Amino acid sequence: MQGLEPLFQELRIRKIWPHLHWGGVLVDFGCDHELTLVRRVKDKMKLVIGIDIVSQPQTFENVKLLQADLQKKLPLKNNSADTITMLAVLEHLPQPHKPVAEAYRILKPGGVFLVTVPSPQTEGILPLLAQFHVVRKEMVDQHENYFTHEHLKRLAKKAGFSQVEVETWELGCNTFMKAIK
Repeated sequence: MQGLEPLFQELRIRKIWPHLHWGGVLVDFGCDHELTLVRRVKDKMKLVIGIDIVSQPQTFENVKLLQADLQKKLPLKNNSADTITMLAVLEHLPQPHKPVAEAYRILKPGGVFLVTVPSPQTEGILPLLAQFHVVRKEMVDQHENYFTHEHLKRLAKKAGFSQVEVETWELGCNTFMKAIK
């Protein structure tokens, strides 16, 4: 990570922290190489599964890493997870409805899907921050979508989520969604 990205990652984790279902199964969609969230929660969960296209499949302690495309059917059973997180990932996917639908399929009834994405207001700011090496340029260049509250709610409701809350945070730069199955 470069620039302020470790700080931004920490802020995302702090945002979702109170909503995690402790002691259960957590799946982190888009865990990346650093496994920041995976490493932080593993001692408080029964099982942590990290999924990313860049992951090398491996198992250690109560952690299982899977290499998979988040826009395809994932190798997890229906109703098998208590919490699914997706921090600063959904905006990179051209077909965001697919991982949202997969999250719904994989979550147990009452399970929670926690998502953070940059808000639409940052679309012009992030490329500038990337030029100054505050954030990774290659990641900003990969942004496919900037989600309004309404767009996120529609994605979650269409997938089947019954309770969906969306709010802006970090001075309006990021959006947080909590969806309950």
